[in-house]
Amino acid sequence: MLYLALHFVKVIAVALLFTGSIGAVLARDIDDRRRFAYAIAGPGFGLSWIVGFVLAGTVPFSLLSTWILGGLALSFFSLQVVLYAVGKEGRRTPLTATLILAPLVATAARMVFKPGS
Repeated sequence: MLYLALHFVKVIAVALLFTGSIGAVLARDIDDRRRFAYAIAGPGFGLSWIVGFVLAGTVPFSLLSTWILGGLALSFFSLQVVLYAVGKEGRRTPLTATLILAPLVATAARMVFKPGS
């Protein structure tokens, strides 16, 4: 039961991270983009990492598994691009959006398929 509850919270956290990241690119006003980044993507990122570490303790996977380390690196990179994008007006470009979303999608795929485990 604990595993299912943690897994549910993890899914919600990842949804927050995706929502905030997408909003940080799509919202028209820089203040709205910053709100998406700081109030939704950031907390979603932190919650997904915390719950992910707790979940990793409930399953027989090492935190040093390549799929976990790769997911950590990709999600961290994506969050840095989110913060870059909302740091100054004019940074919302198709490349920025790609550098935000592609690593998140790759992270989600790593969490589902667990390559190299």
